[in-house]
Amino acid sequence: MPASVPAGCGGEEYGHEVARVVEFLQTDGRSLLEAIGHSRDRLSEEMKFEEAARQHKRFEKVQDVLKLQDDLARDVDRLNGVAITRSLAADAVELWFVREGHWQEPRRFQFGVMEGVTISLDRKLRESFAEVEARRLPVRERREYLALLARWYYSSWRDGEWLGFESFEDIPYRKLVNAVSRVGGAGRQLV
Repeated sequence: MPASVPAGCGGEEYGHEVARVVEFLQTDGRSLLEAIGHSRDRLSEEMKFEEAARQHKRFEKVQDVLKLQDDLARDVDRLNGVAITRSLAADAVELWFVREGHWQEPRRFQFGVMEGVTISLDRKLRESFAEVEARRLPVRERREYLALLARWYYSSWRDGEWLGFESFEDIPYRKLVNAVSRVGGAGRQLV
C-alpha cells in the first residue's frame, strides 16, 4: 500500500482498485471484459436494454484498447521472446533471448551444413533454445536491457524481428524458422 491514498478514496477501496488493475494486467484485459460481459448479459436478462447497450459500448471500448497492445506490453516477468538480427558473420543471424524479462546470453545462429551433415533449421533452432541457460539480472541491469529492447523494438530503424511467446516451453518454432529465414535469408538458400 502506498504511503498516501488519493483524497476521497478510502484505503480499503484503493486497495481493491489496485488489485483490479493488477488482475487486468495479469489477464491481458480478460478479467475486465468478463466482468463487463456478465453485467451486460444480466442487464439484458432483466430487460434493462439501455443499460445493457451502455455496457456493450464499454465492452467494445475495452476491446479496442486491447487491440493496441503489442508483444512487449505485458508483465515484465512474463516477457519471453527472441530478437533476431542480422549478423556481421556470413551466413548467420544473432539471437537475443529474453526469458521472464531477463536478457540471456546472445547466440550466433549459423546457417548451412555442419560437419558434412544437413540439419533442418527447425532442429538447429530447437538445439539453440535448449542451450539457453536461465540467468537472473540485478534490477538496474535488467531495466537497462529492457530499455534497450524497447528502444530497438519501437524504433523506425529496427533491423530484425521480435518473436514473443508465453514461455520457453511453448516456443512457436514454425514462426521462429520463418522469422530467422526472413532476417537471414536475403537471397540465400536456407536449409
